[in-house]
This record gives sequence, structure tokens and C-alpha cells, in this order.
Amino acid sequence: MSKGILNSLNLRWEIIIVGSMCLGYAALMLCRTTVGIAGPAMLLDDELNLDKTAFGAILGWGTAGNLLGKLTNGVLADKLGGHKVFIFAIALSAAAIFMFGTVSTNGAFFIFYFLTIFAKSAGWPSIANIIKVWFLYPKHGRVWGFIATSSRASSVAATLVLGSLLLVMSWRGLFVAAAVISVVIMLVLLKFLRSRPPDVTELSTEAAETVNLLTAWSQNHPLRELETREALSFFAKSPRFWLICLSVTFLSVLFEFQAFIPIYLSETFELAPAQAGMASSAFPLGCLVAVFAGGFVFDKLSKKTLIFALGGMLVLAFFCLLLLWSLANIQLNTQLELMLTIGTIFTFGFAISPAYYLPMSVFSIDFGGKHCGLLIGLIDAVAYSGTMVFDFVGGSVADQEGGWQSFLLILVMTAVGATITMVLFLYADYSDSMIEKREEIRTANNRTAKNRT
Repeated sequence: MSKGILNSLNLRWEIIIVGSMCLGYAALMLCRTTVGIAGPAMLLDDELNLDKTAFGAILGWGTAGNLLGKLTNGVLADKLGGHKVFIFAIALSAAAIFMFGTVSTNGAFFIFYFLTIFAKSAGWPSIANIIKVWFLYPKHGRVWGFIATSSRASSVAATLVLGSLLLVMSWRGLFVAAAVISVVIMLVLLKFLRSRPPDVTELSTEAAETVNLLTAWSQNHPLRELETREALSFFAKSPRFWLICLSVTFLSVLFEFQAFIPIYLSETFELAPAQAGMASSAFPLGCLVAVFAGGFVFDKLSKKTLIFALGGMLVLAFFCLLLLWSLANIQLNTQLELMLTIGTIFTFGFAISPAYYLPMSVFSIDFGGKHCGLLIGLIDAVAYSGTMVFDFVGGSVADQEGGWQSFLLILVMTAVGATITMVLFLYADYSDSMIEKREEIRTANNRTAKNRT
């Protein structure tokens, strides 16, 4: 077989793997997004005993599922393989979201949304394991960028398509549609998603070198010989681990605003549920634009430059939330205020998504090695502990008279915490990388001196 054909086959395999991960994560995001889109219609359904406090509790139980899932699914992905856990997660998420659409009691909603998000929590740790065995570090940023783009694109599609379907069907029909689409995607992945690259004898010289470099990186990683308990101790002693945990906790709370946006727009501007659902697509659309470009840019920026780039983006997010909070005190035409609100929500999504997705994802593979699923699961578990509290508290706060102002003020203060902790993490990551480089240079010089003697 000629080298040209082999190279085209290697590229085809990479495209299939990235495409499969994007498609699979889109299914998980679709199941998660459906509850938020259906939220306004569920609140208006007289057969249900739902208010914003109960809806916040549904989200809170989902976050509890995320928390438990992050503590277990990361280890499972490390032990069983990312592709197996990934496919099983899609199947479980589809089954749970289908059942969610068939029940009517708050307790049942809590259970099935818990299971939906428990399954969804396996996505990132599974993908980390798949990326670890397929791609070298210099490509991690762009690959994660593609995955994050998929999650945002699926959110945009879900908010627009499901919002449109809500015009012609009941809210229960949305859950059936999400389950069917997810099952179809799962069947596609069963056929195309591979667990590891083919044997080097089947590859071109360039591709074989990549596989050999991946093998060497894995064998030389400092955590290679550590068991799970030892890896936990190693992570706990790292300041970078705790800083990224705190930062992602604040960012997760900011991201959770997405689930409340349809209700926020519906009540603030008296929009119909379907209109509010479609208007809420501004947030994932802003995220989509940012992460699509951010993955490529992330790989090209130095660790020092990232401090200013991502720190600046989070400052922008702070001012977006401050503007949303201030709009209630500014006398504007209702239509103008709605357009300004949607534009601000778009910008807010654009500003927070690169910091939310990329540093943690790239750090988890590079720092965690064979325990990357465990590490990314731990970070998310800490983060979703904070998000779970916010879901319960946020829904209750929004349910009070004038509650959306207090709700937004909580997010404004959260944005301050996110900015400070992310900048500190990026600075610590930069400082440690400089220490490692100096150690490598010192080791190389010592080796050269010994060879001369």
C-alpha cells in the first residue's frame, strides 16, 4: 500500500475518532438540555406540582448525579477504557431522559434527572481516556476545542429545534425525541468508535512515530506506577489541583445559568415557553463561537500569555453579568431591552466557555496520565458540589418577588471568584512549567558533562 494511501487512512481514522466523540457528547448534551428547554412549559402544566423552587430542586438532584458520577465514572473509564464507558453512558442517558418524559411526580423527576446527569458525567472522563491514547499533547487543545464545540453546537441545535417542536407538541414529546436521537447516535458509535490506534505496522512512518511517542509519554509519566489511592494522594498535594478545582467550581455555577435562562427570559419579558427556549440559544451559540476558535488558539499561546487571555475573558464575563443586573434599573423600550439582554447573554457564553473547558481538560491529561479520568472526575466532582448548592438556592431565590435581581447578583460575585482563582491557577501552571524546563536543562547539561569526562 502506498504512503499516500496510508496517510489518507490515518487522517480518516483521526477524523472518525474526533467525529465519534463529538457526536456522542452531543447526544449527552441533548439529553441534559431538554429539561431546561421544557422547563417553562412544565411550570405551566396544571397537572404538575412545579414551581421554580421545585424546578431548581430537579436541577440540584441532577447535579448530585453529576457529583456521584464524577467520583465513579472517571475511575471506570481509566480501568475499562474510555470508549466502552462512553457508549454505555449514552445508552443510560437516553433511557433515563425517556422515562423523565413519562412521569408526573417531583420525586420521579428527581430520580430520572439524577440518572440522566449521572450518565452524562461519564462523557468528559471517557473522552480524556480516548484522547490520551490517540493524540499527542500539541493536539490536545484543538481536539478538546472540537469536543467543546460539539457540546455547544448541540446545545444551540437543541434549544432551536426543541424550542420549535414545543410549538407543535407537548413538553413530553421533547423527551421522546431526545431519547430516539441519542439511541441512533449510540448505534453509530458502536460501529465506528475504536478503543485504540491500529498496530504501527498498518501505519505510515509519520503516524507510527506518533503512536510510538504516545507510548513513550505514557511509560515515562510520573504517575505510571501509582495505583488509584496513591494517585489521589499525589493530586491532593498539588496546589494546581486545588486551584483548578476552585476555579471550575465557580465557572460551573456560572454555566448553570444556562438551565435557568429560558425561565428568566419567559418571566422577565413575558415570552411564550417556545420563544424563551429559542431565545436562550444565545448562550450556547456564544460558547460555540468561542470554543471553536479557542481550541486552535490555546495550542499556540504560551502558558504566560494564557494568564492574560483567559483572565481578560473572565473580566468580560463579569461585566456582562453586571449589565444584566443593571438593566432592571434602566428605563428602556421592552424590545430594545430584550435584544440587549440576548446580546449580553451571547457575550457572556462567549467569555466563560474557553476558561471552563480548555485549561482543566488539557491539564487533566498532561498531569493525570493514566489516571486522567480520575483527575478530571475529581475536579468536576468538587465543582458540581458547589453547583448543586447553587441549584437549590438559586431556584429558591428566583422564586421570591424580584428574585431574579438577587439571582444575578449571586452570579456577579461568582464571576469575581472565577476570575481570581483561574488567574492564580494559570500563574501556578506557568511557574511549574518553568521549573520543569530548568530541571530538564540542568539534567541535560549534567549528562553532557559526564559524557565529556
